[in-house]
Amino acid sequence: MSESNSNSELSSAVSNALLALYNRHNVPLVTQPISGVGENACGDILLVSWPSESSAKRLVVKMAPKNEARRLHMHVADCYAREVFMYQSVFRSYRELADDPSTFKVSPELLASGLQAADEFLIFEDLSQSGFQTNPRSSMPSYDIVVATLKAVAELHAYSFILQHRNPTKFRELVDHVRQDNLFTENIETVTIEFGKSMLSRARLLLEEDKVGDDHTTALIQVLESCERNLKALTLYCVDGTTQSPHAVICHGDFWNNNILYRREPHSNLVVEAKLIDFQLSRYASPVLDLVHYLFTSTEKQLRDEHLPELLDIYYDTLSGKIGSCGLNADDIYPRSVFDRQFQLFGVFGMIMAALSLPFFISNANEVIDIDEATEAIQDLSASATDEPTCRELVKEFDMLNERTLPIFKRRMTDVARDVIKYKMTQPLDQFDS
Repeated sequence: MSESNSNSELSSAVSNALLALYNRHNVPLVTQPISGVGENACGDILLVSWPSESSAKRLVVKMAPKNEARRLHMHVADCYAREVFMYQSVFRSYRELADDPSTFKVSPELLASGLQAADEFLIFEDLSQSGFQTNPRSSMPSYDIVVATLKAVAELHAYSFILQHRNPTKFRELVDHVRQDNLFTENIETVTIEFGKSMLSRARLLLEEDKVGDDHTTALIQVLESCERNLKALTLYCVDGTTQSPHAVICHGDFWNNNILYRREPHSNLVVEAKLIDFQLSRYASPVLDLVHYLFTSTEKQLRDEHLPELLDIYYDTLSGKIGSCGLNADDIYPRSVFDRQFQLFGVFGMIMAALSLPFFISNANEVIDIDEATEAIQDLSASATDEPTCRELVKEFDMLNERTLPIFKRRMTDVARDVIKYKMTQPLDQFDS
């Protein structure tokens, strides 16, 4: 096997896995990066192809980063192990529920993987050959995209509920493997919490600078301030699925625009199907966490104002229909009243994820921080001091918001805070404040 025109070198482990899959010796191989700067903190995503062959076979390869500081800060080994577990154990169990295993079509097929430390990799089928593409992060999702997204994640969640009732022993076994969160834990690095708090503070201070003293603006400031004050406790509260059992599922965990692929209907150009990718942060929690994560980080307020009740109906009806197709009753397993209540109780998680994510999502490639440089600075900090003031200084040093992105950030975060109030999601904030 030889390589040509490669912008990123394949590891020997990946090359050997490709040979084992397709036995293409001495056939020119081309690799092309397909993830943008700042879009995948846990590695490089490459499109691998053999263009000299008539079939033009293509695969997608995800390779772990080598930088030790980045690996440590991003929990890279745990993330790759989690994704392999999702494909090889969780999804396999879901397929076994169906008379026809091919009916589980939520994600691409995992063809090969390796979990050797510092050389982890995943090889997937290339769904672009079946018409699936990402929605560019610079393009806010339209209504048809959001509908397809919520239908896909509803199906994912439904399989979790079905397995829980069909084979509770197997379900508990799977949950035990994903119960430890790969992001939010009691030992989460202080600098991560301080980053989230600094972004909430930034949004609050931008509002205060407007010097608008009406009651609504005051309420927005209070919501942002309360979330900032209780950030760590709120994250741990949200990701604790045991408190919601049996109304908890194995969630996607990192559910935003770039982790979804879409297929459009050729004549109308409307999105008619979605597939989910990147399960490195999958967790056991309320299914609502995936919904509010996506809605508050990846959609505009205007779309939510116009369609949110309808979108929640579409999600729940899809989930209910899938559960019903297996001879079970969603009213018994996950009543609509429980879903609606969880939407209020865990909506704040969407605001937390917006604070942590939007600075990256709204930045262009030349505005995103160098992840290796930042994580090395974090590692140096951890070796000397981890107090909150020192961490805040580091966060300021790597601030990426600028004249272009600040107004976008302010608007998006303010809109999220408005919706937290609008949809009565403030109870956890009041609870932790008291």
